[in-house]
Amino acid sequence: MFRQIASTVSRLYDQYLPGFWLRLKPRYQWAGGIAILVGLWVATGVFNSQAAQKPDDSVDKPSSTPSVRVTQLVATDRDAVIIVRGRTQAQHEVDVRAEVEGVVQAIHFDKGDRVKKGDTLCEIRLNDRGAKVAQAAALVAQTQKELQVAQDLYKQGFRSKTQLAQSEAAYAQAQAGLATMNVALANTHIKAPFDGIVDDRYVNAGDYMRPGDKCEMVIAPEPFLAVGTVSEHEVGQIHVGDTASAKLVTGENVTGTVTFVADRADPATRTFRVEVQLPNPDAKLRDGVSADISVPVRHVKAQHISPGIMVLDDSGVPGVRVVINGRVKFLPIAIVSDGPDGAWVTGLPDNIDVITVGQQFVSDGQRVKAVSDKNGKSS
Repeated sequence: MFRQIASTVSRLYDQYLPGFWLRLKPRYQWAGGIAILVGLWVATGVFNSQAAQKPDDSVDKPSSTPSVRVTQLVATDRDAVIIVRGRTQAQHEVDVRAEVEGVVQAIHFDKGDRVKKGDTLCEIRLNDRGAKVAQAAALVAQTQKELQVAQDLYKQGFRSKTQLAQSEAAYAQAQAGLATMNVALANTHIKAPFDGIVDDRYVNAGDYMRPGDKCEMVIAPEPFLAVGTVSEHEVGQIHVGDTASAKLVTGENVTGTVTFVADRADPATRTFRVEVQLPNPDAKLRDGVSADISVPVRHVKAQHISPGIMVLDDSGVPGVRVVINGRVKFLPIAIVSDGPDGAWVTGLPDNIDVITVGQQFVSDGQRVKAVSDKNGKSS
């Protein structure tokens, strides 16, 4: 039986294989056969891989169009506002200092007290200043009489013109000495330079003061300032006389006027100082309170949005994603003003459908199904 099978295979081998193959030596035939089998095996694996990668059209695919919620924003007239982060500052505040030396005899006002211009804040002991004033006054009286005698004698021809001039000089010198002593006496009373409030006290009764030592600080309650700095890109939009408002962290909202815009930038920060004068009739404002200063600079069309719907593009530019003709589009925005309830922005069409839910999961140009936000809020 095996012989018959071997004979049949040999006959088929000689009949169907080409002549050049039969003329090869057996070892080359074996090598060629093995190479052919390996090639067939590799080809079969490639075909199977391509077949596995080919999608099966018969499998139902889920819908590839995502849904997003949108709300329509309508532009309204709005003043563009520059927000300046700053603080309040008293326009007039002075450390009142001693002009003569001596021991402090009395303190007449303490911190928080209201004072009027000319009120004595600190009083320095007179010591011998009173006696020196009396001495100077006596010298004035003496030289005055001597001058009168010299004038009479000069008229009678018993005094020369030079002697008369000497008497006049002595009298003038005595008057100057008396004036000097009166000034020193008056300076023992250190007085308030203007109406205000005592904000700090530096000495106590019994302390020794020298010229230039501080007695008390006096602050004028009105007007007050709100001061801040703006960038070189914004400074050209703010002008002296512009109306501005300051919102203090203590809760006050005060409207004032821009009174100063610096012409020279701070060399360290490259920013420009801006001062807004604020009324303070009730003396409620305090020095050094943080404030947001708002300065309206122009009239624009703007929409109000929640910060939650804002996104950034690949370059870091802020904007929102909108739906136009069923496709997502990123539109950059510029913030006009902001607050706790949202921001006013420009850069959008007057009427536009903005994505309020799902903007983080879609990309520019993607087709979406827009569903109206029932709440009608851009949040």
